[in-house]
Parts: sequence; structure tokens; C-alpha cells
Amino acid sequence: MKSLFDSRDWTSSPLGGRETWPPVLRTTVDLMLASLHPMCIVWGPERIFLYNDGYAEILGARHPSALGLPTEDVWPELWDEIAPLVDRTFAGDSFAFRDQPFTMRRNGFKEQVWYDFAYSPVRDERGEIVGLLNVTSDSTARVTAQRDRDKATGGLRSSEGRLAALVEATSDSLYSMSPDWQEMYFLQGRGFIANADTPSVRWMDAYLFPEDQPEVRAEIDKAIARAGPFEMEHRVRLADGSAGWIFSRAVPIRDDEGRVTEWFGMAADVTGRYRAVEQLRESEAFMRGVLAASNDCIKVLDLDAKLTFMSEGGAKVMEVSDFNAVAGCPWPNFWEGAGNVAAKEAVASARAGVAATFQGYADTMKGNRRYWDVQVSPILGCDGKPERILSISRDITDLKAAEEARAVLSQELAHRMKNSLAMVQAIITQTLRQAKSMEEGRTAVSQRLAALGRAQDILTRSNFTEADIYDVIEAAIAPHRVAEDRITWAGPPLVLTSQQALGLSLATHELATNAAKYGALSNETGRAAMTWRVEDGTFTFDWIESGGPPVTPPTGRGFGSKLIERIVASYFDGEGRLYFDPSGIRFRLTGVPGSTAVEA
Repeated sequence: MKSLFDSRDWTSSPLGGRETWPPVLRTTVDLMLASLHPMCIVWGPERIFLYNDGYAEILGARHPSALGLPTEDVWPELWDEIAPLVDRTFAGDSFAFRDQPFTMRRNGFKEQVWYDFAYSPVRDERGEIVGLLNVTSDSTARVTAQRDRDKATGGLRSSEGRLAALVEATSDSLYSMSPDWQEMYFLQGRGFIANADTPSVRWMDAYLFPEDQPEVRAEIDKAIARAGPFEMEHRVRLADGSAGWIFSRAVPIRDDEGRVTEWFGMAADVTGRYRAVEQLRESEAFMRGVLAASNDCIKVLDLDAKLTFMSEGGAKVMEVSDFNAVAGCPWPNFWEGAGNVAAKEAVASARAGVAATFQGYADTMKGNRRYWDVQVSPILGCDGKPERILSISRDITDLKAAEEARAVLSQELAHRMKNSLAMVQAIITQTLRQAKSMEEGRTAVSQRLAALGRAQDILTRSNFTEADIYDVIEAAIAPHRVAEDRITWAGPPLVLTSQQALGLSLATHELATNAAKYGALSNETGRAAMTWRVEDGTFTFDWIESGGPPVTPPTGRGFGSKLIERIVASYFDGEGRLYFDPSGIRFRLTGVPGSTAVEA
């Protein structure tokens, strides 16, 4: 750098020739050039930039052209940031910064760097400030290293915290073994196995029965040979000294060179499961007696899913008179459709040691179709592997039928809401058409909409025990009586059961809705008449339309037709038929009369 100062033509510089430099500048420059520490000087009003060899590396590609230039031209990207500090230093302040971040373009690209630096004013012999001395050092490596360490430390602490939480949360026993498994470093028994607080080389005698030790040792040797996980279910001495069963799994822990330094493992208490299986095997005769009293169909299958046992109660519900006739049959073949697929999947799951459930249809041996809720579970052998499969099927046909009935009623509710809106529109339109004044129309509309509400009330009742047929029909038909003489009904007194009342309300509602939308009540002249009678213990109900538009049989049957022909008829234990006569729709319902009837 000294040769650079010597070769520089200072006469063209704002500083002038070196021989003209003030003593303080020459002295400061000499001190700076003699130092190995990075230093620079900012001199005079022009803020001329001078530096030593140590500072040259900081300048990067801007060295050596930066010597003698205004500082603003040397560091244009930093000037807005450092100019206020320079001005305050020339005003007499001193500054020191540690790990100050800067973004430099000294080599043609952006660099994020950090520096320690100190600004000090330089005074002449009169005490006036004529320059600034900057002593600096690059702290980028230190800052980035510290950040990396902080990040690594934080990650390690987080991992350690999660591991500690996992260890505390588990109920399984935890243990650590030497690389050759000769010594147990520690064991946390979690209450079902005794703790080992100090290392022990006699751990097998403490925790394993003598007859089990060779088999466990053989599995340990296999894991050591392959340096892979150890997994085994085996007997163990419980904390109270009795025999129990555990599922033990351990993995090798390695050092940086890949050598196994210890084994870390967890052991789960599976004693309850083993004891349950043993008790089941020991008391099979007793259990068969118990199973005979159950209405569930309880079966045992082999691993090929073939029937090997069926409980006595199960044989009854499946209508099996001789089990030998079905013994050895593939159990999934009893199921149809999706149930067959579900049965096969459940068997595969049980073979893998996992229980499964499904529902589906299967016929009894007499061909009666039933709906079943099925549980399929593995039966484990002494070696802990599935040796047979337990299947328990419960007849839920009645529950399924009830669910389907609820679905039908839900569909009817949605259908009824749509029809109600159509009826409201028809009521308003025909009412206002016949009204003599707007006020009269508003009153009539209000009354008829209220009648519709009363009809809906009787249709949605579920807990009344009986109802008079006149009340049922009057409430159901009231919204459609656009004229007193266009819809009539007649018949003897009759008290209906709650189901019959609901059914007749539904039928009447559907018929009236159809008539209002498409049939006799959709014009100005059509009529509808209802009559009923009881003869020879048979209830007959007729709906007859006339005067409406010509009737054309529909191409398909909607839910409304199914409702009045099938569901309503079932309420009366009888039959419902729709007739699409060109002159008008007719409907006849026959069945058992209500609780109180008057013969015609």
C-alpha cells in the first residue's frame, strides 16, 4: 500500500501534493499504513477516502481505484446509511459498533456482511476536526457461525423436549441395553415390571423364566447379527413375581462412525390378551354352553374362512337344522353383493391379526333374507399368531327396516315441502281470482294458509293413539277446498288407529295435491268426491275425480304414487290401486277398518 501511496499522483487530488499535506494528515496516514489492522481515513470537507493494506480486502474489486476518491463514490450503496455517522463524527462524536450488518456490492453482486468498527474524529494542531479515523474488522464469519450454532441448539432442544414428552406420555416400559445385550443399563418398568435403576448383567434371571431364556437370547442374537430392530412377544416376570407377557421392541443406537453403542427399547404389557386367549381355550366347553343361550350367530372359521363351529343360538337364527350340512363351507359365500366383498376383506384383516366390522344381507338356510351386523376378530394361538377367526353376526333386520322406513319418511317430508309450496301458490291464485275485493282476497288467503298449517300438523303427529276419520280428512283436504261444492266426502263414523290416520292423511294429501296441480281441481269446473264404507269387516275408501282435464296415464310412477298404493295400503293391511281413467283419476283403498267402525 505504501508503494501505492508513492505512485499516486496527488497533485490532481483535492488533497494536493503530499508535500503540501498538513502534518496531522501525514502523521495519521503514517500510523494507519504502519498498522496491520484494517483502517481508513475520511479527510476534509470533500470526505476523501484513504486506507491501508488491511482495508484493501474489504474493498474487494474497488481496490486500488478507491484510493483518494470521495467516500460517497467509494461506497455509494452504503452512503445513505453511514453519511449521518460521518457528519456527526466531524461534529465531534465518536462511535463504536459491533456486528453491524451491511449489504455491499464491492465485487459486482450483493453481499450480506457484518462488521465491528469505530469512528473517531482527527483534530489538527488547533483542535479543529479535519478528518475521521475508522478502525474496523469483518465479523461476518463469527455472526453466521453463531447463528448456525443458535439454530442447531434450538433444534436440539426442541428434539430433546419432544423426546422427553414422548417418553413421559407412554405407558410402555423403557429400557437400554449394552451393544451385546449382556448388560442392562436401565429399565423403567411403568409399574408392571420392576425398575432397574443401576446397570445389571443378570437381567435375564431377574426378568425371564429359565425355560424362556434360550428362545429370547436366540432372537437377540439375530437382531445383533443384522444390526436391525429386535421384536418379540415373550413371557416375563411381572413386578409382583407372577408370569406375564410383553411385546418388546428395541433399536440400535449408533455413533458417528456407525458403530452400535447401545440398544434402546420399549415393552408393552400384553398379559391381559394372552390370559384371555388361554382362558378361552381352557373353557371352550363352558363357553359353548354360554353361546347356546345367545341369539347372535357366533361362528369360528379356520384361516381359509371355512366354517368349523356355529353356536346353538346361531344355528337357530340362521335356521340351520344340521351344522354338518354347512361345516367346511366358505363363510364369505353366504353374503351377497357388497356384503361378500366386505366379508372377504374382514377375513383378510383377521388373518393379519386385526379385528373388523361390517353390515350386509345374507339369507338363512331356509332362504329368508336377513340383515346382519358382523364383527370379525382373530383368535390367537400360543405363539401369538392368529390360528382361527371368530365371527359374530347379529340379526338387525328389524332395525334396518326401521332405518329404511325413516328414510322413506324423510323423503316424503322433502317431497311434501315442495308440494306445499305448489299448493300455496294454487291457493293464492284461485282465491284471489274468485275474490271480490283485495281485502276479501287477503282474508281468504290467510284462512286457507292456516288450514294448510293445520293439515300439516295432523300429518306430522306420531304419538296420538286414534283419530276420527272426518277430522283426518277435513284437516288434510281443507287447503284444496277452493269451492265448497267442488270437493265432497261422505261415509259412516269411523275411528282410525294412529297409523291409519297418518296413512289416510298422506293418501288424501297426495291425491288432493295432484288434483290441484293437474287434475279436477286445476280448472274451474272439476270436482272430487270421497266416500268410504265398511262391509263384511273390510274397509273401502274411494277417491273419484270428474270434470277435470283429460287424464293421460303417466310414463313412470313417482314417489307419490308409490306412497298411496304401497305405504298407505300397508297401514290398513290391505291394497291401494290408482286408476287413470280419461274422465278423472280414481283411487281405491281396501283393508282392515279402524278400532271402531259402523257396518254399512
